[in-house]
Amino acid sequence: MRKLLIIFAGISSLSFASSLDMSTLSCNNKFLLRGTTLKDVQENCLIKEQSITRGMLQVDFINDTTGKEVSCLFPSTRPSAYLNSCHD
Repeated sequence: MRKLLIIFAGISSLSFASSLDMSTLSCNNKFLLRGTTLKDVQENCLIKEQSITRGMLQVDFINDTTGKEVSCLFPSTRPSAYLNSCHD
């Protein structure tokens, strides 16, 4: 079980890094990184939509740096849930 968790963590971090250039992802002068919570996004970003997708909360918002719409996934609807992945 432990090996499975380590493999899953490695795969999710690889997909996170390859999905979007995180160095340009920001809202309200706050850069969004892997440690960003759902509450951080909800308080700082101009949210267009929130929905449940594949069992995860998808939050669509405008990236202040690029002006493009971005979709980020969170593992739950809890405000303390950490950012899982993003794509534009």
